[in-house]
Amino acid sequence: MSQVFFRSTLTPRCQPFLYLTAALVVGILVDRCLEPPRLIVTASTLFFAAASIKLVLSKKETSAGVALMIGFAFGGALLSLAERTSHTAARLDRLFESKVISPDDPVELTGTLAAPPEPAPGAYYLDLDAQEIRVHGDAMAAAGRARLILSTASGESQSEFERLALDYGSRVRVLVRLERARSYANPGSPDFNAFLERQGYDLKGVIKSPLLIERIGDARASRVLAILYHLRLRTMAALDSRFNRRVAGTLKAMLVGNRYFLEPAASERLREASTFHTLSISGMHIGIIAWVLLGGRSTLKRRRTARVIVCLVVLWAYAIMVGLAAPVSRATAMITIGLMGPLLFRRSASINTVALAAFIMLALEPALVNDPAFQLSFIAVAAIVGLGLPLAEKLREIGQWRPGSHTPHPPSCSPAVRYFAETLFWDDRAFNEEMRRSPIRYRLEKAGAARLLGLLRVQGIIRGIVLLAITSAAIQLATLPLMALYFNRIAPVGVLLNIVAGLLTGVLMLTALGAIAAGALSAWIGAQLGRVVYAAHYLLVNSIAPFSDIPMATFRVAHYEGWDSIIYALYFAPLAMLVALIDQWHPVDQVRTIDRSLKDRAAVRKQTATRRAAPAGLRIVPSLFCALAMTSALIAVIRPAVNQANGKLTVHFLDVGQGDSALVVFPHGKSMLVDGGGELRFERRDQSQKGGATAETEEDENFADNAFSIGEAVVSRFIWSLGRTRVDYVLATHAHADHVGGLRDVVRNLQIGQAIVGHVPTADSEYDRFAEAARQRGIVLSRVSAGEHFQIDGVTIEVLWPLPASSWPETSGNDDSVVLRLVYGSVSILLAGDIERAAEDSLVASGVILAADVLKVPHHGSRTSSTEAFINAVHPRYGVISVGERSRFGHPHPAVVNRYLTRNVKLYQTGHDGMVTLETDGSTLDIRTHRE
Repeated sequence: MSQVFFRSTLTPRCQPFLYLTAALVVGILVDRCLEPPRLIVTASTLFFAAASIKLVLSKKETSAGVALMIGFAFGGALLSLAERTSHTAARLDRLFESKVISPDDPVELTGTLAAPPEPAPGAYYLDLDAQEIRVHGDAMAAAGRARLILSTASGESQSEFERLALDYGSRVRVLVRLERARSYANPGSPDFNAFLERQGYDLKGVIKSPLLIERIGDARASRVLAILYHLRLRTMAALDSRFNRRVAGTLKAMLVGNRYFLEPAASERLREASTFHTLSISGMHIGIIAWVLLGGRSTLKRRRTARVIVCLVVLWAYAIMVGLAAPVSRATAMITIGLMGPLLFRRSASINTVALAAFIMLALEPALVNDPAFQLSFIAVAAIVGLGLPLAEKLREIGQWRPGSHTPHPPSCSPAVRYFAETLFWDDRAFNEEMRRSPIRYRLEKAGAARLLGLLRVQGIIRGIVLLAITSAAIQLATLPLMALYFNRIAPVGVLLNIVAGLLTGVLMLTALGAIAAGALSAWIGAQLGRVVYAAHYLLVNSIAPFSDIPMATFRVAHYEGWDSIIYALYFAPLAMLVALIDQWHPVDQVRTIDRSLKDRAAVRKQTATRRAAPAGLRIVPSLFCALAMTSALIAVIRPAVNQANGKLTVHFLDVGQGDSALVVFPHGKSMLVDGGGELRFERRDQSQKGGATAETEEDENFADNAFSIGEAVVSRFIWSLGRTRVDYVLATHAHADHVGGLRDVVRNLQIGQAIVGHVPTADSEYDRFAEAARQRGIVLSRVSAGEHFQIDGVTIEVLWPLPASSWPETSGNDDSVVLRLVYGSVSILLAGDIERAAEDSLVASGVILAADVLKVPHHGSRTSSTEAFINAVHPRYGVISVGERSRFGHPHPAVVNRYLTRNVKLYQTGHDGMVTLETDGSTLDIRTHRE
């Protein structure tokens, strides 16, 4: 008695942790969204745990499984609740929330360094575990971790810092201002405070000088951790000594997780190619190390246990050394489970391995469920084991098919699929050899390409490339919604480039370490390996170059906000359907003999309970439905532009910290961006800037990565959040960094119709970067000056300032700002840039109409602007001050604020209120803020 059957690999019996992890995630998300009472969650967890045990004893397996999953869901909610409420009143974040710590007042913080100072260009990062804090002379116990940055740009500061000899375990007392990370209250803006929390930090701060640090001793520290941390520092020093700054910066990110030295241009090219993940230590890097440690192949059985244990010890030591980030932890945990399973006489199912690793990490740290790195990491691996590997296995079965007792029937698939599979997997040489030795001989009609590739000895290479392409495509398909949500980038070319990037990453890692090790023994060998490193680095960074001019090879997309973002979750429904269809596709029949001695029908049913006839192939209707759903999901995620005209004039004054940026949306849908905010960079204040405008952003130092920019992460992200990928006009009021700095990224990220400027400064680096980006994109750069006016969608735009340049070199400072007056019906809006007293007096004296219902307050409300005469001439009802929540320049000045308030002008501040949006139909005016 024989029967054709297959066993699904997606059942709870085969993949229990797939379902248990899903239940755990649901519970964590419910707690994060609804915050249910602890009593209800605890009672429900215990109830369903008891119910599942009772149902198991009653042999009601299905009901027990359902109760168990519900219990795990409530258990996930309980773990999440415990994590949310774990912070005591002495934690730094709680002290900040209760106003004990104020960002305006320095505090004396005592604690222990959790790691050696982390080097960065001209600075060091200190991770300080708090023990005591002194505020206004009162000392109190403290807990939690602070992320501190110390500038050592000057040689004197560097010497003072080195004299401190700070190390892991050093106890220090620091005078510092502590605050939360700067977040920007606009739709689409990243929450850097949430990023800090995910990294384990409560607060951040800037130490002004090494003289404010006092070393007061050493705490007990782990000797093992000390060895690992020092090995990491020595590796960075060796990279600096062996390679140039550009290559060393890349290798520091790739090998030890320090991304502060990355060259911005290299980072941008890798992001365009969707290969930036090669610089973040992840599963690929851990896999390369494991592959080397295991000898690149299965080891001899008698040596396997010892070799696996050594491999795991090295992997976990490395993971701890580089910081146990989510991708590193996930990869190391998965490899541990995958290697230990066979040693314990149990084969590990791939999907179950991924799910078990996720289960362990989420149980230990439920907050990871919201971590983009965690999400991307696990979804990428799930795509490999759920899509890439199963599809490759099906193709292998087709390609290697030959008649036998268990596979008597030819593969059930299309001729094209069969030819493709045979080309990759059919070994004609081995088959012919077998036929020569076999007493029974027969011939099989196989793909001629397989025979040809075998003769040329390249079949293995072609097969490897195709399988890598399948894997890469699966990763790109599965991570597409997250790439759109978090990075607003779709890179179809990434399917190809990720294969190249993976190979080059392996070459870079191994040859760089080889160059360091061999260089100590032979300078010649070290030099040769160094040449390989430079070549691999060049190819990796410039891999996007041949495709940069190909339309749609890589492009930016808009993203959804709020409840609309549920589209990204829905995307995975057809993807899960595709996984199920591949799982159910059995092109090669598996025939097994059932034991005829089983007389009892119940026993026969039990033996064949999981067996059923295999379908002839992918069923047509489910396949077509899946294809239609997948296509619809792709289109929805890419989010094609739609006409968003509503017949009203809308102006969004963005919260960009210390800077200006406003998006004007005209009644018929056209748009104009006025300024783009400034860059976040650690720089000293440039006193030579006119009006005090600088590029310094010390208080806003970003903790995400050193490539962050206002133009990318705030301005562009906001425009994308509106569903827009095009701006018709971009206007730079003047060339100061807090206005024009972000426009470079805007020009590179979005489709721009026309760029507009007032004065064109001579040899100004910020303006030059903006102008060069516009030139590279083929964008027309136009100039405007006082007296010009034009109309867009029924809105009259009057250019009131500046006057045409009358001297050389041409300047573009505060008083050269472009001033616009927008008139729609009976409503008018004045955008005053950064003009100060001289320009204001000239405008008032000129007699031009300045009256406006809404005034974008000049120069962030500084005391050098908003004169009495100017405010009287404008006579606004509302004023919008674009300024950071805490301005080091004292903006807005209290006297200026008082001038407006005494005239009954209602003021809004972007730093306090978030983005300010005004909307008018030409007669009525509505103003709302983001924080409302």
